[in-house]
Amino acid sequence: MISYNSRNYEFSSLEPTYAIGLVSKKIGVSPETLRLYERKGLLLPYRTKTGRRLFSQTDVEWLSCIRKLILHDKLNLAGISRLLALIPCWDIKPCTEEERRNCPAYLSKDQVCWQILETSQDCKDATCRDCDVYLSSKNIADLKLHYKLKQK
Repeated sequence: MISYNSRNYEFSSLEPTYAIGLVSKKIGVSPETLRLYERKGLLLPYRTKTGRRLFSQTDVEWLSCIRKLILHDKLNLAGISRLLALIPCWDIKPCTEEERRNCPAYLSKDQVCWQILETSQDCKDATCRDCDVYLSSKNIADLKLHYKLKQK
């Protein structure tokens, strides 16, 4: 029998632990809907070596935010993508003025940085799933407030 001591294990909300079927039940959508969100670039699930999708608690929170944007705020997937494109990744990273001038994500009006294939070298060397920009996506509902505060 294996003994488990919870004091020796720290749970990370970023740890991919949930299978697609469990997440679809938790969120109240079909697994195909989750695959659609992935195809549209809204979601970056972890993939095992065999291609199986695994989701973290952070992913589940982001999916809850997506569902809220769709059901309560009446946004469609294109609207969510457009809202995501407003995330100031250059402030989150932070990037220099020179990097901004040459960055497709900075110049894009309808794609967020992880949806763009041709990005800066810094972004090419990083894993989007672990990037602070992607992890901040679950806060896009507060984006309007963020811009209001920046304008003051």
